[in-house]
Amino acid sequence: MAVNISKPEQNLREELAALRAKVAAGVAQEAFWFSGDGATTTFALPRGWKPKFAYVDGALKRPGTGEDYTVSYDGFIYSLVFAVAPATVDVGVICVREV
Repeated sequence: MAVNISKPEQNLREELAALRAKVAAGVAQEAFWFSGDGATTTFALPRGWKPKFAYVDGALKRPGTGEDYTVSYDGFIYSLVFAVAPATVDVGVICVREV
């Protein structure tokens, strides 16, 4: 039994050109929101987004070893790893799109 799957063609040149224009204009950033639960320390971002700033309950957190959080990258996805799990509050991450 053979199964054939076909996808419609996509013109990625136009999409890439539009993305580069957004990056050049400085608008290729977005906020992602997570909910802290007091136990989770790692928050994975969607593919293609790199963290720029992190906020926990509205307070800006400091990146780096020995600070509030570190950033890890597995080759595909960036993750924020907090030193202390955020309580039951909102965790906001401002990200920039990688081209």
